[in-house]
Amino acid sequence: MSKKHTRQGQTDYHYDRTGRIESCRNQAYWETLQYDAAANLLDKRRNEDSSTDNQNLIRFNQLLHFRGLQYTYDAHGRTHSKQTAIGTQYYHYDAEHRLTEVRIEKLNCTERYGYVYDALGRRIEKHQIDRAGKACNRTHFLWDGLRMIQETRTDRSKSVYIYTDESGYEPLARVETTTGTEQKVLYYHTDVNGAPEELTDEAGNILWACSYQLWGKPIQEIEHSQIQQNLRYQGQYLDRETGLHYNTFRYYDPDIGRFTQPDPIGLLGGYNLYQYAPNGLMWIDSLGLIKCGLTGNEVNKASNLSIIKRGSSEWKVATEKIKAGGKSNFRVKDKLAAEQLLTHAKGKLDYQPTYTEKPYKKGYEHHPNESHTINAPDNDLPHIKWKD
Repeated sequence: MSKKHTRQGQTDYHYDRTGRIESCRNQAYWETLQYDAAANLLDKRRNEDSSTDNQNLIRFNQLLHFRGLQYTYDAHGRTHSKQTAIGTQYYHYDAEHRLTEVRIEKLNCTERYGYVYDALGRRIEKHQIDRAGKACNRTHFLWDGLRMIQETRTDRSKSVYIYTDESGYEPLARVETTTGTEQKVLYYHTDVNGAPEELTDEAGNILWACSYQLWGKPIQEIEHSQIQQNLRYQGQYLDRETGLHYNTFRYYDPDIGRFTQPDPIGLLGGYNLYQYAPNGLMWIDSLGLIKCGLTGNEVNKASNLSIIKRGSSEWKVATEKIKAGGKSNFRVKDKLAAEQLLTHAKGKLDYQPTYTEKPYKKGYEHHPNESHTINAPDNDLPHIKWKD
């Protein structure tokens, strides 16, 4: 797969047979990754006999070492510490396994940060803890359901977030209030996975730009203005003090492309409870609970898919996937949007009655919720099926 960017040029991606990205390359950056059978990142390449040189670095899918980073875990499987070149981070959790405090021990100082949640598990405040143990430099968050729509900082500056559709997590714009009632609107330009690549003002001037490694760690972040942009993958917010991404119900570590806590659903979460997704380019997990492929593949229920909107990057991906053929599943707002998506991808198809017994070569049918059936328990929403 390849993608082209007007300033970054072309980036080429290479996949393995399971859909994991093994390498990417463009004019400024080249990265190669290796995985074990459970999708854990490996430091070294596989040997010819399929063995690896670092089996001792992973236990119970808990990554202990990767590219100079060292990790430890507590009895619940949560990340307890992360050692980097500039210091060691220690993580503390509450009884609900939510991260409540981070202590960062550096060579000449110790920093502490606290995090506060509401009854629904949404983070409503983050702050620094001074030497006296008091909270300072607070940032407050306001929510609409499970989407963060506003943050207010200590200096009373405020950012209001607008998304591409009423149920999605891909950012569209940001209304910035600095002093008094002065406001300005900034616009997001996102990658195919919905991650912000640029932030522009009303005149189209670039205020912020960022390019990413394969799992979301910045390669280069440029701020052309005094604007801090912390949105990352859909549903994620960067905590610059730790480098972690707050992902609503878990925290994500872009250094290793996985969550810091195991999936709260336990064994039903799959063979690797720390995995974010098969890859970060064509998959999202906006809540830190359920991965969803933008290509529509591997979904256990149709209702778990994110709603894609016409004109969005997800809509373009869906169109190309349907054009290419093969099995795919996509969720749109309503019946009309489903017909539009199918027409964009396949051209004009003839409408056929539901469950028609009349043979046809090129056409489509509207089917109801079929979750009660034995053959299609995953189809728990009305849907379209077609032949071409």
